[in-house]
Amino acid sequence: MLPFEIAILNADDAAAFRQFRLAALQSAPQAFGSSHAAESAQPLAFFRDRLRTSKVWAARKDGAIVGTAGLAPWLGVREQHKGFVWGVFVASHVRGQGIAQALLTRLLAYADQHYEQVTLSATAANTPALKLYQEAGFEIYGKEPRSLKDETGYSDELLMVRFAGKSPV
Repeated sequence: MLPFEIAILNADDAAAFRQFRLAALQSAPQAFGSSHAAESAQPLAFFRDRLRTSKVWAARKDGAIVGTAGLAPWLGVREQHKGFVWGVFVASHVRGQGIAQALLTRLLAYADQHYEQVTLSATAANTPALKLYQEAGFEIYGKEPRSLKDETGYSDELLMVRFAGKSPV
């Protein structure tokens, strides 16, 4: 038995999701396209809407959210065969317990039933995330130089894709 539970969050979980998301943005700002300042200024309704428009899996340990992984649909008429993975993060105090892999496994099982492919972007310097995604069957198809900018400088992002049913390597 896993030392954590995984379930899809719903709009009623918005406050707990907001708290976890803001903590993630604060503790690892370089891992996200958004920022703590931008999202902390958002009302609870913003997070409720994110949970309505995306599927967000959360790992809970002792009732608290310790990890998340989101999947959103592409919105273009000709892009509805694709989903986009976002917000994958595990709190530092519980890393190494298989939480990220378990979240991604659940997300991809759902994605394989609803999309032909899923995409994501990851900071090129985030070696653990890149390893996780590649082990789950994602392949790098491009690099966006200077994709993210903050007060410390620029970060490149690697663009990745996984086609439905692709078994992990």
